[in-house]
Amino acid sequence: MDRGRQRFGIYCTPCHGQVGQGDGMVAKRADQLAQGTWVPPSNITQENLRQMAVGELFNSITNGVRNMPGYGPQIKTEDRWAIIMYVRALQRSRSGSLNDLPPDARASLQ
Repeated sequence: MDRGRQRFGIYCTPCHGQVGQGDGMVAKRADQLAQGTWVPPSNITQENLRQMAVGELFNSITNGVRNMPGYGPQIKTEDRWAIIMYVRALQRSRSGSLNDLPPDARASLQ
């Protein structure tokens, strides 16, 4: 998980942002330039990407999609899987509720 977080920070954060909502520094700069050719990065915490099969995510990282280049040559296979594990954790953290916590942890927050 830690390796996935590190690799996500290197390769994904510039466009997708720290928590994957598509608000990274590259995306913000492209919005400022307003040249009309930019396709914003996906918010990876949105429902359709939370439901996407891990193989599809792996394919997107490997071969690219829309503006995103393929990172297959740059990111080792095991690191791509680590990124996906971290992305799943991000997705889960952004869609969770108190009911997802164990009862003892919930009680301490109420």
